[in-house]
Amino acid sequence: MRNRKKILTGALILFFLLSGCSNRSETAPEHQAVIQVDDLVLTLAEFNEFFEPIRMSYAKDQTNPGAGMYEARLRFLLQLLEEMIILRRAEELRLHISPQELEEAVHNIQRDYSEGIFQAMFIKQAISFETWKARLERQLLVEKAIRKGLLEKTSVTPEEIKDYYDKHHKEWTHGEQVRAYHILLPSKKLANLVLGRLKKGEDLATLARVYSIAPESERGGDMGYVVRGQLPKYLEKPLFSLRQGTVSPVIKTAYGYHIFKVVEKIQAGEPKINDWFEKIKERIQKKKLEVAYGPWLANLRSRYKIRVNKEII
Repeated sequence: MRNRKKILTGALILFFLLSGCSNRSETAPEHQAVIQVDDLVLTLAEFNEFFEPIRMSYAKDQTNPGAGMYEARLRFLLQLLEEMIILRRAEELRLHISPQELEEAVHNIQRDYSEGIFQAMFIKQAISFETWKARLERQLLVEKAIRKGLLEKTSVTPEEIKDYYDKHHKEWTHGEQVRAYHILLPSKKLANLVLGRLKKGEDLATLARVYSIAPESERGGDMGYVVRGQLPKYLEKPLFSLRQGTVSPVIKTAYGYHIFKVVEKIQAGEPKINDWFEKIKERIQKKKLEVAYGPWLANLRSRYKIRVNKEII
């Protein structure tokens, strides 16, 4: 929610997702429903339109593109299903995004991009600024529904923060640390493709989930905090030399082709609780959200009439 580029990418995804929220009567294959949540529908044609950029990138690098393509399509299908369920909940709660909220979100995203790159995002996705803005409003609505359903139930008390600090602060007296994200690719060609897309402003977590073969891909490439000395020197040196907020070049090893991004750097020394107050709060809240999200979503699934036709994708 704090990552504006993630919001931009999410809004572009929702362009394809939400254009399918309608009832269809046609029976042609492309008009068949892939996902239906009550009266919200995503058709096969709309699913394919959304998946096409990923399909093209994926197919160019694979000697046998069909081998993993179906699995990739299934992963996207499940992501879209979750979003549609949450949108249905937002509809139930009669949530909306005010014009002021929308304009503020647009401004916050625009200031992270040069004018040329910002406009290029729309050209690449073949949508207009006004269409993107409308879909961004829907993405904000998804986030508001999640906050309504979960964040209000996962407050963190000062006592919890103090207890967490007392239990963990000795762990933070290690040497220099970085908070890093990682994408591991099987080929140089795919690695260069992903790096190029990162440089154009695409969301690293989304690309990691789609392309990375590293274990942390399911977490959007999040490695957590890495202490100097934990990694082999051939990875540690380039990782710790990165400036905060920057992405590494492609690094070749025996395991494949690596791309790192450092989002935080912590110097050696024992941290003070005031320096870590917000970080600890965020960690505790994130853990509570992880625990609460699954049951919350499962409860929503049980309340709605859901149909998923994965056989036609």
